[in-house]
Amino acid sequence: MVSFVDIHTHNPHCDTERIANFRLGVDTIAPTTPFSAGIHPWDAEVVTKQRDRLLAQLADCECVAIGEVGLDKACKVPFGVQRELFEAQLTIAAERNLPVIVHCVRATSECLTLLAKHNIQKALFHGFIGSVEVAEEILSKGYFISYGFGSLRSPKTIEALRHTPLDRLFLESDTAPHPIGELYAAAAEIKGIDIELLKDTIKDNYTTFFR
Repeated sequence: MVSFVDIHTHNPHCDTERIANFRLGVDTIAPTTPFSAGIHPWDAEVVTKQRDRLLAQLADCECVAIGEVGLDKACKVPFGVQRELFEAQLTIAAERNLPVIVHCVRATSECLTLLAKHNIQKALFHGFIGSVEVAEEILSKGYFISYGFGSLRSPKTIEALRHTPLDRLFLESDTAPHPIGELYAAAAEIKGIDIELLKDTIKDNYTTFFR
């Protein structure tokens, strides 16, 4: 039986196949399991004095993806500061040929523009909350979308999940304390498919994304 894949989690103790998140400038010890690493846009001002050191660390650490990084218009960090840091990390992702896990809040067009500018071939928009139209804009660029427990609280996002092709779909626990299996069960019901098919397909997506 295929195990659950948790594509983005801040929980170091979950026992599923997962990509743990290492938040540079905040977390001190890198996970022992496969992990993504990056400077979160919320931390863009806080880590200013450490910026060069953290970017050097990002360029050299044994992560399997750059993230979560991105743009967030709902936070108080100046957008220009966020953008500059996002671009610096996209440069590293391109140089290392690593996929990117994107934190995007009210900035889909800007994120897509910068991903294209830096020729990022593989990107995942994590914790997606938005409409079918926004999801389709992301999918049209060949990128993946991940849904979390928070996605289930939004009717328009449930509809986006229903319309997201299986071969572009991931699920994540993020910071939620709930077992990822609960999210798989809910997503399978929303999409009207067997949970084992969902597990198998997301496992295939996992292999494709990190190939």
